[in-house]
Amino acid sequence: MKNEDFLTDVDDGLEMRETGPWVCDKYYYLQRYIHIFETSMREKWENRTYIDLFSGPGKCLDSKSNKVFIGSPLIALTTKYPFTKYYFVDINEELISSLLQRCSYSSIKNRIVTYVGDSNEKVDKIINQIQQVQGLNLALLDPEGFELKWTTIIKLASINRMDLIIYYPQMGINREMPKEIENIGETKIDLFFGGTEWRDIYRSYINKEDIFLHRNLLDLYKQKLQSIGYQEAKSIDEPENEPLIVNSQEAPLYRLIFASKHAKGQEFWRKITEKDPRGQKRLL
Repeated sequence: MKNEDFLTDVDDGLEMRETGPWVCDKYYYLQRYIHIFETSMREKWENRTYIDLFSGPGKCLDSKSNKVFIGSPLIALTTKYPFTKYYFVDINEELISSLLQRCSYSSIKNRIVTYVGDSNEKVDKIINQIQQVQGLNLALLDPEGFELKWTTIIKLASINRMDLIIYYPQMGINREMPKEIENIGETKIDLFFGGTEWRDIYRSYINKEDIFLHRNLLDLYKQKLQSIGYQEAKSIDEPENEPLIVNSQEAPLYRLIFASKHAKGQEFWRKITEKDPRGQKRLL
């Protein structure tokens, strides 16, 4: 095994996260954003931090084709112009162990900090550290399900220059809403949205008063992002910027929501989402 195999899309014998081929579409957008972010900002900002709160082991395995893909931590670590600091978090100690073994073969391994535990809690430690440094920050919030809480978004928003790429679990929301709509206790969807407003939107949908379920839910989430300092992600003359990831049967799985407090971040996101992973320009 060559050292570089641990940082590329090769089976290195360590733990991998099983997924489908659609993971490539998600990572297409992430890789493009990281590239434009670092290419444009590396000479303007001395300190640039990448945060991956649900990092996994660093590699993914397509369970059907057995094809290996590098995951988000290694995409960020092996980009042409690396960040100056990396924070990787996962609740699974074995996955972090595999990620650390892979990262040990990187020439910039000394820039990496890892935590094992609930990301919604570990984020406090990360914020305490980056508050001491003036710089740019990019956080990928890409759990497998409903692990991300709105309270974590609020914590990250306390940092002035903190761009966010957020996993919006469209299929999961479809599956959970019928179960949770009449639950008087705090539910997974409540924690994701940071409130119960989604219930009114869903009731309007099931009562056939409104057909735009996820458009309205996405707008709700974006309005909440605006309320904590993030810019509006779309305007009347712009297309919507939430790339939809679908499975092999073209069924919607999830979307990516981008948030930035600065116009330059929105400009970068619009640029990298102009074309989909197959090179097709998006429809206006």
